[in-house]
Amino acid sequence: MNKEQIQQLIRTYGGWLLLIIHTVGVVLLGGDWRDTYVFLTPVNLFILALLYFFASEVPKSLALYFMPALMGWFVELIGTNTGLPFGEYTYSSILGPGFFGTPLMIGVLWWVLIRSAYDLLDYFTSSKFYKSIFTGLSMVSLDFLIEPVAIKLNFWQWTESEVPLENYLAWFFCSALFARVTANGTAKNPLSSWIWISLFVFFGALNLIY
Repeated sequence: MNKEQIQQLIRTYGGWLLLIIHTVGVVLLGGDWRDTYVFLTPVNLFILALLYFFASEVPKSLALYFMPALMGWFVELIGTNTGLPFGEYTYSSILGPGFFGTPLMIGVLWWVLIRSAYDLLDYFTSSKFYKSIFTGLSMVSLDFLIEPVAIKLNFWQWTESEVPLENYLAWFFCSALFARVTANGTAKNPLSSWIWISLFVFFGALNLIY
């Protein structure tokens, strides 16, 4: 089986695989045994990113295509060490290795979410401005679901008793900005919709369970 055949298989069946993996994840992390399996989280993120990468068409600019990963990780690095712009929080070791208290997988997550959201919005508008704004809004809506689950599973913890408002404002501003700055690195990807369906199912279900 050559590279093109593998890519076509991923494009055809990768979405269903993502949905299955996240459905299994709900089962593994939804019960009292969650502490036993939570270590698989970075593995899941790696598989998600790998499938998304191999399903993608060739981007207009390879540097801009991957730039959200670096930008996302860097702003999280600032956040974990200064409290700006998200508020004061700290990561645990669950999300895998990193530097200066910031897991590398966080940058990967920023990349997948921004690239997939921006790609999906291409079906609704050609305006880079509007696609960037709605990418920011999409990221914030997902973060509302992520935060309670992430805290419960000890991915990270906030210094304050509740998630601060500036976290959501910063997620919107940074996501919209990163999407706009890297707009010329966009690439069509048939897994974009599956990424968002899988993550909303995953975090939505765990919010209901918790």
